[in-house]
Amino acid sequence: MTDYMVSVSHTDPGCLPSISAALTHAGPGATVVVQPGVYTEQLRLDRDVTLVAEDGRGTVTIDGGSGAAVFAASGTAVLRGLTITGGSPELPAVQVGGGALTLADCDVDGRGVVAVHVPSGRLSLTGGVLRNPGGAGALVENTGELALGRTAVREVGTVGVVIAGPGATVIDCEFGEVAGAALLSLREGGGLVRGGTVSGGDGPAIVAEAESRTRFERVTVRGGNTGAVLNGGSPVLESCEFDGVNGHGVEVTGAADPVLQGCVVTGAGGHGIVVTESATGRFAECVISGTGAAPFAATGSSAPQIAGGRFTASTTSAAVFEAQASGTITGTALTGGRSGLVATGSATPVLSEVHVSGCSESGIDLHEQSVVTVRDSRISGAATSGVHIGRGSRMEAGNLSVSGGRDGIVVADSGTAVLASVEVSGAQGAGLLIETGGTVRAQRVRAHGNAVGVRCAPGSAGSIEQCEAFDNTRENISREQGSTVDVGGAPAVVPAPSSPAEPAEDPVAALLTELEALVGLAGVKREVATLVGLHRMGLRRAAAGLPAPPMSRHMVFAGAPGTGKTTVARLYGKILAGLGVLKTGQIVEVARADLVAEHIGGTAVKTTERFEAALGGVLFIDEAYTLMPVEGGGHDFGREAVDTLVKLMEDHRDEVVVIVAGYSPQMRAFLGANPGLASRFAKTIEFESYSTPELVTIVERICSSHHYSLEYDTRLALTELFDGMVRDENFGNARVARKVFEEMVGRQAFRLAQSDDPSGVTLAQLMPEDLGPAQAGGGEGEQDRIDEMLAKLHRMTGLEAVKREVTEMIDLLAATRARVAAGLPAPSMSRHLVFSGPPGTGKTTVARLYGDLLTALGVLPGGQFVEVARADLVGEYIGHTAHRTKEAFERARGGVLFIDEAYTLAPPGAQNDFGREAIDTLVKLMEDHRDEVVVIAAGYEREIEMFLAANSGLASRFSRRIHFENYSPDELTSIFQQLAMTSGYECPGATLGAVRQRFEGVRRTATFGNGRYARQVLDEAVTRQAGRIRVLGRPTVEQLRTLLVEDVVAKAGA
Repeated sequence: MTDYMVSVSHTDPGCLPSISAALTHAGPGATVVVQPGVYTEQLRLDRDVTLVAEDGRGTVTIDGGSGAAVFAASGTAVLRGLTITGGSPELPAVQVGGGALTLADCDVDGRGVVAVHVPSGRLSLTGGVLRNPGGAGALVENTGELALGRTAVREVGTVGVVIAGPGATVIDCEFGEVAGAALLSLREGGGLVRGGTVSGGDGPAIVAEAESRTRFERVTVRGGNTGAVLNGGSPVLESCEFDGVNGHGVEVTGAADPVLQGCVVTGAGGHGIVVTESATGRFAECVISGTGAAPFAATGSSAPQIAGGRFTASTTSAAVFEAQASGTITGTALTGGRSGLVATGSATPVLSEVHVSGCSESGIDLHEQSVVTVRDSRISGAATSGVHIGRGSRMEAGNLSVSGGRDGIVVADSGTAVLASVEVSGAQGAGLLIETGGTVRAQRVRAHGNAVGVRCAPGSAGSIEQCEAFDNTRENISREQGSTVDVGGAPAVVPAPSSPAEPAEDPVAALLTELEALVGLAGVKREVATLVGLHRMGLRRAAAGLPAPPMSRHMVFAGAPGTGKTTVARLYGKILAGLGVLKTGQIVEVARADLVAEHIGGTAVKTTERFEAALGGVLFIDEAYTLMPVEGGGHDFGREAVDTLVKLMEDHRDEVVVIVAGYSPQMRAFLGANPGLASRFAKTIEFESYSTPELVTIVERICSSHHYSLEYDTRLALTELFDGMVRDENFGNARVARKVFEEMVGRQAFRLAQSDDPSGVTLAQLMPEDLGPAQAGGGEGEQDRIDEMLAKLHRMTGLEAVKREVTEMIDLLAATRARVAAGLPAPSMSRHLVFSGPPGTGKTTVARLYGDLLTALGVLPGGQFVEVARADLVGEYIGHTAHRTKEAFERARGGVLFIDEAYTLAPPGAQNDFGREAIDTLVKLMEDHRDEVVVIAAGYEREIEMFLAANSGLASRFSRRIHFENYSPDELTSIFQQLAMTSGYECPGATLGAVRQRFEGVRRTATFGNGRYARQVLDEAVTRQAGRIRVLGRPTVEQLRTLLVEDVVAKAGA
């Protein structure tokens, strides 16, 4: 005989004495409840079963001795709250050979080679602790699948987690006291590691070898010897942080070809990133600072590809290329330190769109046989020289700007410079200095604002064609005796100014840096950078006598509110002004009210005035879609504004940039409303909503700007808060983040007001409790809310069957949640409802209460109540209905969608009615978002049955129906009395008797209004009372508030 619920106890005679015996008795899908104690046994799991520690986590231990305490062979098994220990030099404590095993809130203590081994099958380990002082924490290989979530891996003698197969997922785990690598990916290791922290440890935090393809996202490494060692394969590290490691931040060796995207290295004792041997790899948008050695180093025959990011040095050089290293650096900022780039040996790096600044010696320093190619780059503020080309080295540069420093470009003995379109300015000495033995071959050199424009020392050689040297303080060109440099196209020496000119700084670079510093918006930054590049190329083509490529500068900024659209528009205007595309770059922000007048002709005047104010800059039109009238809205002056804008944009196409902003769907409709609009706005930039980590970062930045600090637990609580928020199209993004900060500051002030003399540190700290009671979760406060709303439901007049049904539903949902929390299986249930019955019986009120109850239970995250009818869902043409229905459904996500008179969507005999399209769309949306919204369909009983029959899948979605009966005469009388009291009227007993008699005599048709009829009777009584007391002259207060029998008795024929 098998059981579905089995208890295990060492002491209770009514229970089985061992877990193994319980598994024998347990039927498929059974639950085994284990009382506290240590159970020395080795379990074999070969069926669907759940094991639960009755008294919670840590009260039950399964000790497998020197063998595997748990072996999963087949079936689906779930273990909750257990401590599992076992293993030996040959055996793990837990092994999965087949099936699926879930360890929830379980601690695993290994005694040997590995604590957890997954060669096949699937293991999910969440919320527990993994220890193994004598070996590794976990090993997944072959076809095995390991899902490790919110688990602490600590006190491990070798490697924390070994990923030797493609099926690993490690999410938000904490690693500490690990003797070897915390995460080791080898052989054909794949899968995903996301979030979590690695602290300390004797070995590297991350190691990738052989054919590894594991993806590491948002992993934080604090301290320890080395952040990551990538020996092989093509692993991906995205948005990982390495802080304060003793050695290198990331070491790439062997034949590894990794991708590092958006990684941050700070305070490493060695290099931030070092690439050696024959390794390659792509390093995009990485930020490195505070390192003991050069932030980035390449040696051996490595060939890294670097794109974007910033390398900041203090006492070293920002980037070093040695030996036979090659590779590219594109769009990267190299700042501080002795030099921005040092190349030695026979290194051959290629730099493009690089900005080198703030170096104490040379911006770019070449030695030995190195060859460096530089294109479209800028060097500023290097103390000694912008570029130093040392003995035996060679530089090839095009479109290079060098400003400031003692000298601009220095070509030393045996060095060679091949230059094209180079500008040197602001040097205290020579802009271009060719020393003895140096060789230069240059075209189109501009030297201005230096002490000496071009100086050719004795023994220098080469040629300079199309040289422009002007406005230099001492000499424009100094060709000393013995130099064979041929300087062609040099203008006559012009008088020098009395003082050296200030070096010209590029304002666009600073603005792009400001844009890059904004949180998130990676796609937006990329689009803006692309547009800036196009404008720069257009200017260069024009300077070279080539036609500029055609491009529209007007743009659409589409996306949810609070995503930085206005901020980016301001920066874009300043950038275009810095490029010379716009004259001034000011931004004029307008909305519908600033453009649209209330009389004919006024709109064109207002629109023209605001447009002219923006000439030379940016006209930013927020919520531009409001300029188009809603369907059926008749004539609207917004169209006049749009027509005026289209003409002005054509007449002043090169004098202004127009940016229209708003929600994505509405902006698409806006562009389609005028034939000329879409052609003028050729570029649409989508502003994505911020992710939870980005919102937390925004709050942290706001805190920092106001001198507050977030504790670690507070950041975790913030993450939980933002994760629980409904992200619909109306989500406020950064505005929500600021609101959260302001509320936290208010709660902190209230909390600290109770302290006598809080310290400065305390005044700056924001704690988890400052996020408010909503983050406490559950507890007595939540139950009090539920009890209060249930009491409100039961205080409603009548509706006894409805109250019973709703209460049962809430009890069932509460019990389901409790079972899930206890690790027990929970029944699947539909939360969608049908409310049938006559009008005026409280269906809308009960629906609102039901939604509030589900929100209090945590079933619905948002709790909003969206009420719609046929007119809100059904469109006027093919495809319009689906769009309207989806919009209404999206507004309700996280809450309740209440469809009143739902049967009107399926009128009888109308097979081609658009209402059926709404029903079909609803059915699909209810399936796709079954846990995100509750749909309540309401209407008459007979008609609602026809509605449910309109689609074969509709009835199954609404598994529970609640019928609202007509109110009885006594209930209607009670409603009448409550309405009267609320309005400040009193009803004596005789009056209530007359009211009841009237309700008894009324005919109950299908359209009888119930509560609405009671309101109607009260309105009539108040009107009659007003006529009655009019003749009293000066009525008393008592007379004014008392309704008499004659006030409620209907006149004959009424």
